Amino acid sequence: MGRFSGLDGPYVIPDHIWLEIADETSKAVKTIPSTFVGVIPDIVYSRDVFTADIWAFWFMYVAPIVLRGRFQDDKYYTHLCDFIDIMKVTLRFETTRVELEELREKIVLWVLRYEEYYYQYEDSRLAACRLVVHGLLHVVDDILYVGPSWATWTFFIERFCGSLRSALHSRTKPWSNLDKRVTNLAHSAQLRAKYELEDELAPPVRSGTTSAPTSQEQVYPGYPLSYLRKPCLTKYEPGDDIRRRVAHYLVGLVGGKQAAIAKALPQCMPAWGKVRIGGGGDVVRAMIASRVRLGTAERDSSYVRYEVLQPDRHGGDIRKVHYGQLQAVLECPLDPLQKIWADLGGNTLLLALITPCKTNDKDATRELTLCDGYRAQVVVDLRSIQAVVGRVASRGRFGIVDRSGTYARTTFTPDEETREGDEASEVELQSD
Repeated sequence: MGRFSGLDGPYVIPDHIWLEIADETSKAVKTIPSTFVGVIPDIVYSRDVFTADIWAFWFMYVAPIVLRGRFQDDKYYTHLCDFIDIMKVTLRFETTRVELEELREKIVLWVLRYEEYYYQYEDSRLAACRLVVHGLLHVVDDILYVGPSWATWTFFIERFCGSLRSALHSRTKPWSNLDKRVTNLAHSAQLRAKYELEDELAPPVRSGTTSAPTSQEQVYPGYPLSYLRKPCLTKYEPGDDIRRRVAHYLVGLVGGKQAAIAKALPQCMPAWGKVRIGGGGDVVRAMIASRVRLGTAERDSSYVRYEVLQPDRHGGDIRKVHYGQLQAVLECPLDPLQKIWADLGGNTLLLALITPCKTNDKDATRELTLCDGYRAQVVVDLRSIQAVVGRVASRGRFGIVDRSGTYARTTFTPDEETREGDEASEVELQSD
């Protein structure tokens, strides 16, 4: 990495450490779902090809993990994390006036510390006083005047260039392709406007992008927002260990003895490999559907955030956040003729078999959350799964990347004028 205006100080990370950071970042792409971010270029040698959304993703989700413990003084890391908190607040879909005033105080304090750490009140370091840092002081006023950042934050050039990418088929005459693409887009826009053909000329919706289940997805009663997808092992017979874990979960629902419940379980429990969370949620690929073991390169989307109720010291229940790897979704039909199932008899339960991460009950949307290993597998209701998460490995541990907070984010989605299946895309703001 370069040196800013020749300024030096204890905040400079040595070049060899930056190479380690770049290596960790590039390797993390395999363990981050493709819906989170595309390919992340080399942060040392290819920073010039970073787009705004890649920088935003790297700063908010990757940097806290790979930069932890990399500064000579931890105050610079804390200062970085404070800036990330500011970024996340500005990306909220809803912000109260009280929260905005709190944000104003945070920004003022952050700028004062920036001046203390980097400007150091020395004339020779005036180059550190960048206009963009001063501009942060006006962010809250801008939100009050024109609305949340997600309503005005867009990238016009990237949006337009994304709509042109699908035309680049010729290596020898790319400009001819671009000319035709621009002309066709103009003709299409005129036809829609002149003859009111917005609906008729709208592109087909790709499978999996709608909130409703598709013809390839299975929905079960009681699970309206859990859309199961193939592969499915229809004749799967779980072993004794998994059956004990299923029985342990069901004891909390119907009572009784675990051994009796395990004996009453159906012999065959179909195992599904994929599930899509309805209402615009994520697609989770369980480990039984992974193709990595077959030598196929793919992004890992098997780790999930799930929430369960646990008893507290006052006799009530408290919601706990957990993370883990989804092994399979088990379809468990309960025989209506068996009294042991009580009111659950005749129902089909969808159960998630998960290998939990040791994260000390931390919430990765609120604080840095590292995994220190795994616990024994557990069975929970499929509806407990809230979102898919990513992982970033760094120095023997990995941090959790959880985007399920109420933030806007930049994502590449098909342009309304792009053919179905095109990789060309525009930048939109969507909710997590």
